[in-house]
Amino acid sequence: MKTILNKQRLDKLLAYVRTALSSYYFIAFTAAFTLLCYYLGWDIVIIWYMALCGAAVLLLLKDVTPLITIFLFMNIMISVQHSPTNMGGQIPDEYFFQTAIVAQIGVAIGIFAAAGVFRLATAIKNRTLRYTPALGGLCLFAAAMLLNGIANDNYDPMNALYGFFMAFMFLGIFCIVIGNITIGKDTFMYIAWAFMAITFCMILELGVAYLTYDNLWVEGGLNREALHFGWGMYNTMGMLITISVPSAAYLSYRYRYGYFFTFYMIALTGVAYATMSRQAILCCTVVTAVCALLILIKGRHKLINGGIFLAALACGAGVAFIYRDIVKEVIDMLLKNFMSGSGRDELYELGMQAFNSSPIFGTGFYHDLKNDPGFIGLSIMPDMYHNTIVELLAVGGVFAFVTYVIHRAHTVISYVKNPTAERTFVAVSIFALLILSLLDNHIFYILPTLVYSTLVAVLIGSEDVKKDVGL
Repeated sequence: MKTILNKQRLDKLLAYVRTALSSYYFIAFTAAFTLLCYYLGWDIVIIWYMALCGAAVLLLLKDVTPLITIFLFMNIMISVQHSPTNMGGQIPDEYFFQTAIVAQIGVAIGIFAAAGVFRLATAIKNRTLRYTPALGGLCLFAAAMLLNGIANDNYDPMNALYGFFMAFMFLGIFCIVIGNITIGKDTFMYIAWAFMAITFCMILELGVAYLTYDNLWVEGGLNREALHFGWGMYNTMGMLITISVPSAAYLSYRYRYGYFFTFYMIALTGVAYATMSRQAILCCTVVTAVCALLILIKGRHKLINGGIFLAALACGAGVAFIYRDIVKEVIDMLLKNFMSGSGRDELYELGMQAFNSSPIFGTGFYHDLKNDPGFIGLSIMPDMYHNTIVELLAVGGVFAFVTYVIHRAHTVISYVKNPTAERTFVAVSIFALLILSLLDNHIFYILPTLVYSTLVAVLIGSEDVKKDVGL
């Protein structure tokens, strides 16, 4: 009898945990807890939280959609106090080089990864992971990642390690998600709200930075080099804000009175501008224009939303005119070295030289590029060429580039088969990350790759989901 009672209590506890992990409260709690740990410097605490919650989602839930919450907030979990980066001229902290911390991180990652492997094996066993052309294309691309630089005379064994990371992030995460997700109308709403939650956190962190960073405001304008957040710099925040814009547009479409989200989408564009990231300013403008067009074509209350967009343009023009001196200083700062892309042209030239020296499999991920500032501060992260195409050709050669084109073609074909509003917002989010990665290395930086692969899995897995209607 005692055994039966204990089992009932355990089942009841697990039921509570499943309910909590599947709820929108999990998104809100993760956002709040991430902020708490960020400002208190509890880096190892938030790392354990992400790992254990991620493992719990994988082991306890039939539908692993809540993984998107984990993957998103992993991007902003490193505090300024313990950041290993040298951004903003700060001295890199030794926190992540301590043996006790490194050991704990290794165990935490091991637990999370083991749960992922178990869930992948379960999907294969239960045949919920089925072969599709998109999966085949990703297998080829993962092989290209593993074989990066294999024929190069100066091959670095670290290429195989980073290639394995990339192969798992692109292929492994895709298989885990698509094989264990139940896609319906709630899936897209959940994803959109997860993106909204991370923007709330980033807006707060950006506001605090503007109000408290001593070396941000300097004579002659804004020193954007000082705009760093422990987990990344202005480009990183600009990227995360930009890929979140389609979620605000989708919520504007879904809710009967979604005007708030139309305003919020415009506000996010303003936040992208405030990051002072040139790539975010350019790409977010394009993404916002696409989202505005979709809202005006497919959304409700077209006249009201059109009025909001016109009012936003008028307000933006008015503010720019009133504060034209400040705007001029900011524009001058942003245009500085614009033609060279802050040294990107030299990186691209070096990348093509690497491709010419080893055109089939490239020279591999690991090489010394003096033009790459190496802000991340971890030796395991290789220098990169700041452009997806150049990166693929340089490190993986023709094999990597061709397999990537095949993968890209499969995602485009998948979307065209069923271009619903739900799938459109996912596709535009992916598009935003891809165009940003033409000016940076986001798609190869592991944590953004987690988000990318999850979104691709949702896109591919929702080919047969019928068109949904707003609330």
